[in-house]
Amino acid sequence: MDVELSLQGAIATLSLNRPEKLNALTPEMLTLLIEHLDRIERDSAIRAVILTGAGRAFCAGADIKGSGAAPPQMSVSHARQSMAVYQQIALRLYNLNKPVIAAVRGVAVGIAWSYALCADLLLVSDTAQFIPAFLMRATLPEGGMVHLLARHCGEFRAKEIMYLNRKLTGQEAFECGLANRVVEDEKLMQVAEDLAAELAAMPTFSIGLTKQLFRSNAGTMEQFLVEELNAVALAVNSEDAAEGRLAAREKRTPVFKGR
Repeated sequence: MDVELSLQGAIATLSLNRPEKLNALTPEMLTLLIEHLDRIERDSAIRAVILTGAGRAFCAGADIKGSGAAPPQMSVSHARQSMAVYQQIALRLYNLNKPVIAAVRGVAVGIAWSYALCADLLLVSDTAQFIPAFLMRATLPEGGMVHLLARHCGEFRAKEIMYLNRKLTGQEAFECGLANRVVEDEKLMQVAEDLAAELAAMPTFSIGLTKQLFRSNAGTMEQFLVEELNAVALAVNSEDAAEGRLAAREKRTPVFKGR
């Protein structure tokens, strides 16, 4: 399956499994992610979660060339409807009452970076590369990325990353507070599994309550996502966004007109 859930003792590993496409997200994968996250939430035997990608990448974001592609023209209502599932997954990850570790190697593009930031702990390999991508196509950051980036690295740095599509290596992400540690690529999953085992031995219920306190301290993700959804729906209906999608299909640099 394109999203696999494997269990080893009290640890669940949720793996995006479409390596030939750098794990780019399709609608079917989004459905599977929600189903697996529901199971993880309900299963009291699961006490720690690893989110990762198969092959040489974490995830190339939404599959803009395949079944997850957006049409060149999109209404506000269509944009809101298509965005909802991406936000739903971000909230499930962010609000999960168990500790989540994101283990990232290779690229994490767009919404995939948002999902990694929704984790409690973020491990990166020395091959990791984080790419915002959204404003390249005149769309807005999704999945709570603005909320999470600003929290972790401060607004000034977050704005530079988003506005100018600054790509970060794993080391750069670590240095600006966007990752817990950088490890050699071949050791990434072992380090993630060791850390997950350590977390699984902790009092899971109390960790869940502590997560709630962290969320309360930062303002609600839910309210932020309401505002994000409205803004993204307006942005994707703009002329520049249509040009961005067309340019991506035609493999050329977009020419934005500011409207």
